[in-house]
Amino acid sequence: MDVEKLSVASVMSRNAPTVRPSTTLSQLIRLMQKTNQHMLPVVDDENYLLGIVNYRGILNIFRPFSKSMSEIVERMPFVEKVADEDLNLALSPEMGTLILVDDIINTNYISVKETDTVHEARRLMRLHNVEMLPVVSEKKLVGVLSLLDILVYIFKEHAIIKK
Repeated sequence: MDVEKLSVASVMSRNAPTVRPSTTLSQLIRLMQKTNQHMLPVVDDENYLLGIVNYRGILNIFRPFSKSMSEIVERMPFVEKVADEDLNLALSPEMGTLILVDDIINTNYISVKETDTVHEARRLMRLHNVEMLPVVSEKKLVGVLSLLDILVYIFKEHAIIKK
C-alpha cells in the first residue's frame, strides 16, 4: 500500500498516555520517563484535547527570559556568556508539586484527524518541526501519530520487521 495515501487512522497509536491540567511537574516527568515520550497530550475529563506539554515547556518555565532574549543579551559586550543555560537552572524541591501542567501547557498545537493522510501529517510534522501529532475527532483525543509509528508501518510493509 502507498503510505502517502494511507489514512492516519491506520498507522496511529490509539492508547496514548495523557495528562490533565492538574498533573504536577513531578508526575509529568515520571510519566515522560516511564513512557519515553517527550510530548504528551493534555486532556480534560471528557478527553477533549486542551493542548500539549513537552520538555521545552518544562525548560522554559525555569528560564529567566526567552531564547531570543538570551541571544540579545549574549551580544551585549558587558554580559558574561553562560555556557549552557539549560543546565544551569534554579530549582527547588517544592517545584515538583507546585508547578502544574496547566502552568506549562502549550495551547498553540497542531493536530490531525483520523481521515487525514499520513503524507499530510508528515508534511505538518516537517513544517512545524515536531515528531508527534495529536489525532482528534470532534476536538476529542483519539490517539497520536508519531514519526516512529510511520516508520514501523513502512518497515512492516517491507518485511524488515514482522507484522
